[in-house]
Amino acid sequence: MKTAGERRRLIDEIIELGERESMSLPPMMPENWMALDLTMPQLKMLMCIYARGPQRASQIAASVGASQAVVTGVTDRLIHRGLVERGGDPHDRRVVVCSLSDEGRQLGHRLWESGIDRGRKLMEVMTLEELQLLREAVEMVFGVLSRVREKLGVDESVSRESAV
Repeated sequence: MKTAGERRRLIDEIIELGERESMSLPPMMPENWMALDLTMPQLKMLMCIYARGPQRASQIAASVGASQAVVTGVTDRLIHRGLVERGGDPHDRRVVVCSLSDEGRQLGHRLWESGIDRGRKLMEVMTLEELQLLREAVEMVFGVLSRVREKLGVDESVSRESAV
């Protein structure tokens, strides 16, 4: 049975390995992400709505770690750029819901797909054995994330808006 000290040592080694390797590699940001004329809060909000679908400002604020006032300002700027729309909740007229415009959905889709493409390119150079180990590790990590979410009472339903 592993001791708490052994557990801590392994965690520290994994973090150190990740930091060391990440710092030794050139930046790998997809070109279409670098060409965006969006601030980080705008990008976070756009991708939050893309991944989870239309949401109230309070839900977005909780997801991206910002105040509702910040989300309101970011929403205004994204509406001005034609990427986000404000609408009402058909079940409660007092509620305002933010959703992506067609242009916003298309941009979200392109950004999402570019991330998938980068991951695919990295995996294409892996051996079959490495891919099998990676799949097992990813399944394990997502199993842990699921348990953590369950423990915290976090809603796991993710309904990405229909892609383009």
